[in-house]
Amino acid sequence: MIKPSSCKLANFSFVSETGEVNTAESFWRDACLYGQKLSATKVQLGSKPTLTAVLFDSEPYAFGYKLFALLTKGFEIVLPNNSQPCTLQDAVSHSDIVCGNELSEVEGSGVWIDGLPDSDLYHEQSIVNWPQGGSMVFSTSGSTGKSKQIRKSWQSLHLELETLLSTFNMSSAREFISTVPHYHIYGLLFRLLLPMKLGAKIHSTKEYPEHIVPIINSNKKNRCILISSPAFLKRLCSDNVLSTSADTFCHIFSSGGKLERETAKQLYQQMHFSICEIYGSTESGGIAYRKQTDELDSLWTLFKGISVSATAETQQLVLCSPYLDLQPFTMDDQVEICSNGQFKLLGRIDRTVKIEEKRVNLSDLERTLEEHTWVQSCKVILLEGKRTALAAIVILHEDKRAHSSKLHFNQSLRQHLASKFELICIPKKWRYVEELPINNQGKTTAAALEKLFE
Repeated sequence: MIKPSSCKLANFSFVSETGEVNTAESFWRDACLYGQKLSATKVQLGSKPTLTAVLFDSEPYAFGYKLFALLTKGFEIVLPNNSQPCTLQDAVSHSDIVCGNELSEVEGSGVWIDGLPDSDLYHEQSIVNWPQGGSMVFSTSGSTGKSKQIRKSWQSLHLELETLLSTFNMSSAREFISTVPHYHIYGLLFRLLLPMKLGAKIHSTKEYPEHIVPIINSNKKNRCILISSPAFLKRLCSDNVLSTSADTFCHIFSSGGKLERETAKQLYQQMHFSICEIYGSTESGGIAYRKQTDELDSLWTLFKGISVSATAETQQLVLCSPYLDLQPFTMDDQVEICSNGQFKLLGRIDRTVKIEEKRVNLSDLERTLEEHTWVQSCKVILLEGKRTALAAIVILHEDKRAHSSKLHFNQSLRQHLASKFELICIPKKWRYVEELPINNQGKTTAAALEKLFE
């Protein structure tokens, strides 16, 4: 018999895109059967010290039981950060086995576990519980767009999970709805492992706000948690179909990037409910959280067990965390630390560039631009070519967009920046957009911004 290990693990369930429900009992049974396939494959592969498995499955249920089986059988698990052919090809080229339906036709892959027939199994008695150890390799694009691999132990992920459970009151949550994928660390923790621990119902990924409404309407007595991103929440502002159901949510979480002040303010006015932002990264783990309700940027509060300081010269955040193997860890974010231990994010240290021997910080340019009454948010980048130039991508407040020309916008914003910056440090190129380009992790990369000027 397959037994769940702790909490309310026997009560969770998964709801597919078509409405099919998979119970916890079927989860443990499928994890057990998949574990038997893995055991048979390990025998065939011989006595290699560490076997590597690539796991990619777009369905949370299938991803979850395969993940637990792999951890139980001692594989190191590599998680590609998207389903692009080149990404999957690169991942499987260094692996012993591959797991997940999307990997069946990737060239050069190892043994495809999903394709093994049940008749080839060694039918040993197998038990799959909540994993006790193992390691996972995440891929993160960061701000540059270049993939970076980050190895995390299962113990550190489980410790972070316990911190989240003790920080936020989620005991009343019966349904978890997510707009982010489960194969990044934020999605893995918040939309897969947390609801499993809480014994909640886990819905398939919802891309648009209107897809969430039927779930809420089907059982208004159930409290929900929404796991989301700044990009989704910004879209929600323009037509908030969830505002009349705000009391259904016990939490709405956002991570993967900065939630703009204007977006947070609008959502609070529409729903009378503050969004909880999570600050951290794949490498650092969760660091702090905050809720914005007014026009001023709220300060960040550290999670239990985390401590931070700032370097004297650059004000870089120096992190000490139980989720890190090597610490202290100096990050590229600049902070201002308050006497009560909270802090304010100022920008990134690695965004100081040279323009004809003049140094200018891109974050400082962005902050100054966003002080202009017309500007909702913006990004400033460095375009390198025959002649290096600064370029600005600006989102104007909706009521300003149709009331003037691009030339007038350019002149006014340049004049605004001229009060603080030398002429050479003011952007030469300008683009006005309704929203910033994002990748599947909800991040805006430098490469995507540069394409706007091609």
